[in-house]
Amino acid sequence: MWVTLKALSSFLSYLLIGICLVDAAPTPKCNDTGNFITNSTYGKNRDLILASLPSNVSAKSGFFTASIGQNSDKVYALGVCRGDSTPDDCYRCVNSSTHDLIVSCHNQKEALLWASELKCFLRYANRPFFGILELEPTDAGYNTASITSNLTQFDIIWESLMDGVVGKASSGSSTLKYATGEADFTTFRTIHALMQCTPDLSHKDCDSCLRQSVSNYESCCHGKQGGYVQNCWFRWDFLLVSPFVTPAPPLPRHQLPHLPSNSLQDERTRKAETKTVQAVENRRKFL
Repeated sequence: MWVTLKALSSFLSYLLIGICLVDAAPTPKCNDTGNFITNSTYGKNRDLILASLPSNVSAKSGFFTASIGQNSDKVYALGVCRGDSTPDDCYRCVNSSTHDLIVSCHNQKEALLWASELKCFLRYANRPFFGILELEPTDAGYNTASITSNLTQFDIIWESLMDGVVGKASSGSSTLKYATGEADFTTFRTIHALMQCTPDLSHKDCDSCLRQSVSNYESCCHGKQGGYVQNCWFRWDFLLVSPFVTPAPPLPRHQLPHLPSNSLQDERTRKAETKTVQAVENRRKFL
C-alpha cells in the first residue's frame, strides 16, 4: 500500500500533516496567487498556450516551453514528459493532463499538474519561471511496508545508488536530464531508482534539487520499501521503475519549470489540439 504526503511546506514537520491513500487520478495544484475573469485576454492566452503543448512537447524530445501575450496578460507554460516516454505516450499524457488542468483550475493564474505515475508534468503561470530552481510545492509518498532486516546495510547501498543516479541525471543535456540506476540489496531484491529534472535547470540546480528530494525522502520515509518525491522527479522501489509503468499502486504528481518562445499562431497546432480547446469552449457555455 502507498500513501502520499500532500502539499508539504517542510518535511521536518511532516508528522503534522495529514496522510491519505494515493489516488489513481492526477491532482492539479491550483495556486492561490490570483484569478482571471472568464473570457479575459489572459484566460484566452492561457487556453491557447495549453492547447499547443501536446503536439509541441511530444515533437520536441519531451520538453517544451513558451510564452504568449503582453504585460499582465502574458502567460508562461512548460510541459515535460518522463525520460523513458515514447512520443505517442508523451502526447497522450500531455493532452489528457492539459484537459485536467483547465477543468480543475479554470480561472487560476498559476497552476501545475503531475500526471499519474509521473508520466508527464505541466505548469503555467503569469510570471517567468523557466530555468529557475523552486523547491516548493512538493509532494511525497511511500510504500507502507517497512524494511525489517539489514537496514544498516540497506542504507549504505541505497545512499550510494542515489548519489550515483543524482550525478547522472544532473549531468544530462539541455534537452534531457534523466537517469535510472539499480543496485542489488540481496540475492533476490534489487533497488531501482529514477530521477529527472526539467532540462532548463542548470547542472548545479538540478543536482541541488535532486539531492534535496533524496534528503526529504530520508526525513519523512526512511526504512520504507519504496517512495517518491515530486519537485524534481525522484522515485525508488524494489520493483522496476523504468519503464515507469510498474504493477505497483499508482503514484501522484506536482512541480517544476525553457526553450524557444513561440508566437503560437500556427493553425495546424491549434487544430491538432481541437479536443482540448473544445473542452474549454464547452465549459464556457455553462459559465
